[in-house]
Amino acid sequence: MPGTNEHSESGTVQQCRSRRTRTLVTAGAALLLAACASGPAAPTDPEATDGAQGETATDTAGSPDPALASACGEFWGDPDYAAPLSRVVLDRAATAPEAGPSDPFFYAMTGDDIEAVFGDAPEQLRTAATDLAQWFRTQPEKGSEADRDAFGDLWQGLAAECADVSAAASWAADPEQEGDKPAALVCADVYDTPGTFTHFGNANVLTSNMFKLVGLSAQQVPADRLEDVQATADLLEREIDRVDDDAVRAGLEQVRAPFQQALEGDLWSEGLREPLTELGSACDDAGYRAPESGELGDETNDEDDDGGLV
Repeated sequence: MPGTNEHSESGTVQQCRSRRTRTLVTAGAALLLAACASGPAAPTDPEATDGAQGETATDTAGSPDPALASACGEFWGDPDYAAPLSRVVLDRAATAPEAGPSDPFFYAMTGDDIEAVFGDAPEQLRTAATDLAQWFRTQPEKGSEADRDAFGDLWQGLAAECADVSAAASWAADPEQEGDKPAALVCADVYDTPGTFTHFGNANVLTSNMFKLVGLSAQQVPADRLEDVQATADLLEREIDRVDDDAVRAGLEQVRAPFQQALEGDLWSEGLREPLTELGSACDDAGYRAPESGELGDETNDEDDDGGLV
C-alpha cells in the first residue's frame, strides 16, 4: 500500500515504549491509515516522475532552433544537395585570386547572398555568416594576395555552427572525422563540389579534374602528374572507406581503378565514362541526382582551366 512501511501499527507502537511519545505515534499511524484509505493524490515513484520530466526536457532542448535548421539547410543543401549556396561560395573563393581584382563587386554580392540566407538565424550563427561574408567584400580584390587560409578558417567556423543539423556542415567542419558519410553527400562531393579544398585547389569539380588525369574517354595518363594521380587515388579511397552505401562504394572503387593502375605503371587509361555511369546509377538510388555522361563537362587536358564561376 503506497505511503506505508513494512511494519504494522502495533509494531510501530511497540518500538516506541515511552509514554511521552505513544500518543504522537498513535496519531501518526492514524493519519497514515487515513491516507491509505483515500489513496495517493499523485505518483509517488520518484524515478518515474523524474524520468518523464527528463524526457520532456530532453525533447525540448534537443529540438534544433527552426531558424537555425532552415538557414543551415538552405546553405548546405541537406539532404539532396541540389545546388546549395555553399557550392557557389566554394567556387567564388577558388576563382577570387584570379578574377577578384577585375570585378570585386561580383564577389561582394556573394557576401550579400550569404548574409541573406542567415539573416533570421540565431546570433552566433549569424555572426559566423557575417564574418564569411566580409571575406568576400575585402579579399577578392587583393587577387593572388587574398587570404585563402582565412577563408578556410571562416568556412569551418560557419560549418561548426551548423554541424548539429547538417551532415554536409559536419563533414566540412571536420573533414577527417571517423564514421559513416551519407552516400548522397559523397556523390555531391564527387560530381558537383568545387575542388577548392582538395589538392587541385581550383573551382573545377572532382570529375572534371579527374578527366585531366585519366580521361573521360581512353587516353594516356600524363607521366608528369603522378603526384596528382596519387593524391586523387587517396581522396577516392577516403570516400570509399567512409560512404554508408555498398553500391556507391563499389562505384567509387571502379572510378579509382584507372588511378591505381597508373600508379602501378600502366599509363594507358580506358577512361571514366563507364565507371562514372555505374557510380551515377548508384548515386541516383541513394537519393542524389547524378549528371549523365554527356553533362560531365570538358575532358581536355588544359591544366590552366580553373573552371568555376557557377
